[in-house]
Amino acid sequence: MKLSGFKNIEKFKSALQASFDNLKENQIVERILKRDFTVWKDRDEEISNRLGWLDSLQRTRPFFSRYVTLAREIRDSGYNRILLLGMGGSSLAPAVISQIYPLKLDFPVFSILDSTCPLTVSRVRTTLQKEKILFLVSSKSGTTAETINLFRFFYDQVEQKSGSGASEDFIAITDPQTPLEALGHKLGLKQIITGLPDVGGRFSALSPFGLLPAALMGVDLEAFSAPAEDSQSDLIDFKDQHPGVILGAILGTLYSFGYNKLTLVMPSEFIAFGRWLEQLIAESTGKEGQGIVPVLEPLPISPEAYSRDRIFVTFSLQGENEPFWLKRLEYVEKSGLPCVHLNISPRDLAEDFFIWEIATAIAGYFLKINPFDQPDVELTKKKTREILDQPESTNLEGYLSSENSQEIEQALKSLLLDRDKPSGYISVLAFLPSDDNLNSALDNLARQITEKTHLPCTWNYGPSYLHSTGQLHKGDSGLGRFLGLFYDDNRELTIPAKSDWPATAPSFNRLFRAQALGDLAALQSKQRKVLFLNLKANLVKNIFTLNEVVRNL
Repeated sequence: MKLSGFKNIEKFKSALQASFDNLKENQIVERILKRDFTVWKDRDEEISNRLGWLDSLQRTRPFFSRYVTLAREIRDSGYNRILLLGMGGSSLAPAVISQIYPLKLDFPVFSILDSTCPLTVSRVRTTLQKEKILFLVSSKSGTTAETINLFRFFYDQVEQKSGSGASEDFIAITDPQTPLEALGHKLGLKQIITGLPDVGGRFSALSPFGLLPAALMGVDLEAFSAPAEDSQSDLIDFKDQHPGVILGAILGTLYSFGYNKLTLVMPSEFIAFGRWLEQLIAESTGKEGQGIVPVLEPLPISPEAYSRDRIFVTFSLQGENEPFWLKRLEYVEKSGLPCVHLNISPRDLAEDFFIWEIATAIAGYFLKINPFDQPDVELTKKKTREILDQPESTNLEGYLSSENSQEIEQALKSLLLDRDKPSGYISVLAFLPSDDNLNSALDNLARQITEKTHLPCTWNYGPSYLHSTGQLHKGDSGLGRFLGLFYDDNRELTIPAKSDWPATAPSFNRLFRAQALGDLAALQSKQRKVLFLNLKANLVKNIFTLNEVVRNL
């Protein structure tokens, strides 16, 4: 990745120079490399034991040959597909690699399931009848509720099909001495790969959680890792001239001037990288009343709709002509909003991971927060458990039905056109069965909301966003407003009871509903403004109808 251009940064020249002087005088890069927790906080609270990402690549290297051997064995065993069951940091980096890095064609198709939506899970179950699947169960803690329930469900499905040989179709990645590791040994899984306990999930791309999946896709790990190793050497040699340090200093410095909406404009091929970056930035900085809000915008919007608190990072692919959306950003440059342009290459993906990890750590220094914890993530989990412990109910208290058009119009007006928080943002929380058509519909809805309100609008699917932007939603200064969209087709998808591991929910319907209601309750307990809509069938049509309602408010 190359920092290939800066626009509208000149007026911050003296402040940026002061920031770089700060980094140099306080030897911040040197102290980070020495794992000095006092860079961020006086007390060591989940910091020094979360800095292993700095050399996780080197510590994982001795296992490359094992990963490659396993990958070839799986390929030669006739598997058509590898399905990763995981959430957040366990799934986002593998998703980026599978969608961006050049892959070999003779390895199994790699896909990811990071949803408890009953309809989504049912769709994946259907593939069992057509393909031979190797399941990769990925959870650092070994207790991630979504992952464990997906594991229970699909293990039962394979057991019905293959009997006692089911364990041969499963591999687990987890930290040492977790419940998942113990369960994996008890079941006799094909392989159990251990991670590095001092590497947090969102910083785990260059650890076993990213590199084993890469090997299973057929990625040449040596070639993949080389750009990141070069970048690590550059950090040692050049320190504050490293692109990650420069990026972090820009983000941290401009944050102090109120530029806290990091708008990422990138080629459509790199949207998966944007989702990974969204988690890294949001979960690392969204706490203690602070927060850099990542905003993914596949296409620019009307220039007059951009709020004055945005900083843009635009991406283009090396060797390609400037895409049309970069030309459309000329008006952003003229508006005076700061822009940083990056030139990227799919083959340098590992370097991009490392550069942005450094940038996040440096930005955290300037924000005076601990970028490695996630203190508010537990709140939704707690609310979800409380709902699951209650007698089963189909009443979605706090939701409006999509059939109540007049009520929805009034509720949307109250949510979106509230002028009490002019520097805020809006987030669409989509507890829906994801597909390409819905992606487009949600992109359009987010763009229309921004056009109407002049506020940044983000969106992501639930429950996966709970492991990503969920921390920011509850840990920042409370400027967010939230539009939740829920759909459950009511066909019960049971999670079979297993004596070998604890039951979290009786069905995916109950779990999915509880997670949506749990986050609604968590946001309300944090005094966030929230509207949740219970959508009926024809989801794409319903969302385009919402688009029109917003347009006409």
